[in-house]
Amino acid sequence: MINYAFIVCAFALSIFFVRFDGYIVNLAMPTFVSYFNVSISRASWISVAYILSQVSTIMLFGKLCDKLEIKKIFIYGLAVFVISSLFCGISPNFWFLIVSRCIQGVGGSMMLVSSYAAMVLYLPRERVGWGLGIMTVSAALGVLLGPVAGGFIIHYINWHWVFLINIPLGLLGLVFGQMVIPHIASPGKFSRKDVDIKGIIFSTAALFLLLYAVNIIDEVKLSSPIVWVSIFLSIVFFIVFYLEEKRSKSPLIDMKLFNNRDFALVILSTIIGFLLFFGGSFLIPFYLTQKGLDTKEIGLLLTVFSLVYMPIGLYAGSLSDKISPRKISCWAMFLAAITGFVFSATLGRQGVMAAVIYLVMLAVSYGLFFSPINHYIMNFADADTRGSVSALYNTSLNISMALGVVAMETIYSEFRIPLDGFRAAFFTGGACCLAVLGVLALLIRKQKNQFD
Repeated sequence: MINYAFIVCAFALSIFFVRFDGYIVNLAMPTFVSYFNVSISRASWISVAYILSQVSTIMLFGKLCDKLEIKKIFIYGLAVFVISSLFCGISPNFWFLIVSRCIQGVGGSMMLVSSYAAMVLYLPRERVGWGLGIMTVSAALGVLLGPVAGGFIIHYINWHWVFLINIPLGLLGLVFGQMVIPHIASPGKFSRKDVDIKGIIFSTAALFLLLYAVNIIDEVKLSSPIVWVSIFLSIVFFIVFYLEEKRSKSPLIDMKLFNNRDFALVILSTIIGFLLFFGGSFLIPFYLTQKGLDTKEIGLLLTVFSLVYMPIGLYAGSLSDKISPRKISCWAMFLAAITGFVFSATLGRQGVMAAVIYLVMLAVSYGLFFSPINHYIMNFADADTRGSVSALYNTSLNISMALGVVAMETIYSEFRIPLDGFRAAFFTGGACCLAVLGVLALLIRKQKNQFD
């Protein structure tokens, strides 16, 4: 008898690793600057390299999840993650650490794509939302514990253990996953011809250049030629990638997915809908700093979000098995829009309390959005496209993360008075959520959902 709880926990553990590692490193940045004697901007590439390698390979592993056994991709990805964590922890110099982080990002990519695709493969249809809810809670737990663990490790041990801590945890995950995840052969047959080399190159170049451009804006400013050249070349590579996929016999992404206008609109809605979440998460510490809070106080205050988010996210996942995930997503975007507008209107009057109210409302809004929108997107997948759909969802999240930070930071920076900048940025974030609400509401009216 299949134990669905153990299976979901095995995959959720990997999502925890990926998010935990992404956030634990942030606390070590000042240490890296002094230890490796590099600038802050150069040290930031320890985080950027991890994200870029993850996003750049996600399409490839999405394709492989449609052709190979998902369990193997997951186990191999976790093994790569563990081994690269060892390399990161023993790095003798800065560039060795950057290369190791790139490899670690590849392992994270393998785990992310295979884990979300596995929810559709291993779980009965009526329990997919429940499984995705646990996954999102696990991710939130990684975000919550990462900074806490990072501060403890840096203070009481050393930076090496920021990475080495992944080894015992990862080995535990490998053993547990090998024991509880059953073998289910993939319906597809894999051969070297199934690897679209051109597609991999073009998609990697397009995503790398896009995320590279948005990551250097803070350093070189939006008007810099290198930013616009990178964006232009990214667009060119995206177009070439699309044309290549259209004529390829074994495309990296099944372009037929985009023949369904609903699917394309929901992917776009995912990117726009998370702009407030990611952009606001970037700006809120700056607002709290201006209100006189120090780093420890800000870190403690930000845990309010995770503590509220986790039970809401778990509930929303199970709820999306019973009620249309699109309808839940609509209500979530309605609340998120109100959150942005209310914070924009009150942040100058309520001070720190405005931030507390904002964090609670944001946690409720996105707790209700993460799992249902993921569930809705995965409903478009079949046996041949599970990996591709999972890859597209994770890619949309990473693009939204980059664009959200840049968009809201740019709006904020346009104002001489910081308070006016905060107001404009969060109002814009709320407006984006309102736009997504409109799109999702129209889709609900247009087509009855399977849960209706």
